Amino acid sequence: MIRRSEPSSRLLRPSRRNLLRFGVPAAAALVGAGAVATVAANASENGLESIFGPSREELEAELATRIDGHLAESGTKIEASVAVQRGDMRLHYNPGQTHITASIVKVEIMLMTMEYWGSVDAIPEDHREALERMIRESHNDSATTLYNYLGGVDALVAAHGRYGLEDTTPDAEGRWGVGWTSAPDQLLLTGLALNESVLDAAQTDLARELMGTVIEEQAWGVSAAASEGETVWLKNGWDVESQLDGLWVVNSLGVLGGDGDDPVAMAVLTSGAVDDVEGVPVVEEIAKIARDVIQYE
Repeated sequence: MIRRSEPSSRLLRPSRRNLLRFGVPAAAALVGAGAVATVAANASENGLESIFGPSREELEAELATRIDGHLAESGTKIEASVAVQRGDMRLHYNPGQTHITASIVKVEIMLMTMEYWGSVDAIPEDHREALERMIRESHNDSATTLYNYLGGVDALVAAHGRYGLEDTTPDAEGRWGVGWTSAPDQLLLTGLALNESVLDAAQTDLARELMGTVIEEQAWGVSAAASEGETVWLKNGWDVESQLDGLWVVNSLGVLGGDGDDPVAMAVLTSGAVDDVEGVPVVEEIAKIARDVIQYE
């Protein structure tokens, strides 16, 4: 069903995140010589994990245990893949699995469109309208209009390479919504769309605006892991697939708290739901688990 590829404590709280941010020497300078001696002794005796929190391996093990447990308890046959990032910490669950994209590919089409025109001001009015409807409403005809204008499957494949996607492949018939992708690739695309790199500041602002104002029917998914009032930028995709013998793919990607100082980005991909009614709650619970695990502090 799923393809597989292979001093003051306020200044610096002793956490793995701050270790990664500053490095041990900088941290030592902040907390003072006496604390440094204690840190060094404890690090030698117990390892960094005892001081700076759990390691990536430990967090990934917890992520797997909790997701596996939820899937088992729910009785579903859904299979899932997750990539979640907070600061320099990135965790994966089944990263080698690939799933049919459905409408999350529209994030890549948005990137391609903005790249093609070069600036927000250069986007023609009809393409700007199509871009807005494609992301906010997940309007398929708008996606098709942009996809065909940009060059169809050849342009999409070129974009896969340009954006560094390693496990994303097109549909054999060139249709935009039924290629295959991995959670790590979609996390990468999420970052490219919502942070300045491929896009300039104005383009990034537009991407954030569109993904932050999806219509109510499109607001499910990773948003379930957001705190009340927290900014959410997201894009979802779901569809029944003949390639899965009539079962569904239900996918969601986005960033929680992206306008704050501690954002969490994630991509949750699933295959095998009997319908969206089964699939959406699974995606949302997995998103909650992923955020809870990576925000261990």
